[in-house]
Amino acid sequence: MHILEELNLKTSSDFAAIALVVPISHHICWGEAVGSINERYKGMRKKYGSGLIGAVARHGRIIVIDDSLPNSEQKRLDSPIMLAEKLFAAIAAPIFLDNQIKGVLLVGSRSNRIYSQEEIEMIGEKTKEIELLLGVESN
Repeated sequence: MHILEELNLKTSSDFAAIALVVPISHHICWGEAVGSINERYKGMRKKYGSGLIGAVARHGRIIVIDDSLPNSEQKRLDSPIMLAEKLFAAIAAPIFLDNQIKGVLLVGSRSNRIYSQEEIEMIGEKTKEIELLLGVESN
């Protein structure tokens, strides 16, 4: 997906992916991804509220895990996708459609770093593009 490649380039990140909510089971499943080092993400399923992706889906807000947090290593260890993709920093943002969480956009880096406010805001803006695409696909 072009948006994911663009995000990796503009944020100097290594991995970008979209996880979509499965409404009946309230699980989150990974769909599109670029920069993956393996295919493990495809089989991952998370419940609302658990791990980085589950927390974003549950609370509906952007969460950043990077070197600006004192407990970033513990948060990284609590995130299966960060472990599977060997990510040390990540930004996860909710994707809404019709005022409901439909998915999560994740952008991550395999090196220790701190994401700038500009990069965080850019990812938030890109979720709006993805929301438009999802809205078109569902019609």
